[in-house]
Amino acid sequence: MSADEQPSFGGRPGATGPAGAGVGGAGDAGAGTPDGGYRGLGGLGGLGGLGSLSGTRRRNSLTLVRIMVAVLAVILLFGSATHIGPAIRAGLHEGSRGFWVVTGRTCTRKACVWNGKFVLPNGHVQVASAQYAGSIPAGIHAGTRIAGLYSGGGLVFPSTGSDLWISLLIALVIAVIALYWATHQWIAGYFRQRAGTSDLAAPLR
Repeated sequence: MSADEQPSFGGRPGATGPAGAGVGGAGDAGAGTPDGGYRGLGGLGGLGGLGSLSGTRRRNSLTLVRIMVAVLAVILLFGSATHIGPAIRAGLHEGSRGFWVVTGRTCTRKACVWNGKFVLPNGHVQVASAQYAGSIPAGIHAGTRIAGLYSGGGLVFPSTGSDLWISLLIALVIAVIALYWATHQWIAGYFRQRAGTSDLAAPLR
């Protein structure tokens, strides 16, 4: 084989011979760059941008979920904390005994709620507007009287007591856990920022 027919493996432009052309073509397909790099692989950099965009969307979605959970947790926490005290007293059979008297019914698209008042055995109205925290019998109407126990909080419990405090305690624990999950990162970041500000201001004193 003569010198002119030697195959070229360098992939340099201008290489002659079938083998040289084949190998050189692979180099050209890769890049055509002076350092022999592959220009085609440069497009992979776009994948990093897509990953960053996807990560930003996930963070934004998680932030929205945390805000919603925090709002619901505050509502649940407030409602549970407001009624758990009276529910515990009712569970211990503490409070004023009397009657829950039905005054009317309020209905929405989802449900109806019976309204009433709490009246002492002597006829004195102790609470003008109260809800009954028990099983309401069928067939009640305005003026129906149900024996009850009032221990505060705007709720009249059954005269035999109530175990509603157990459900309220569970709801209270769930609300605290949910609120911690939704806000602990923000709170920790706030204190870290405050600590960093204090460290920067310390040498100036």
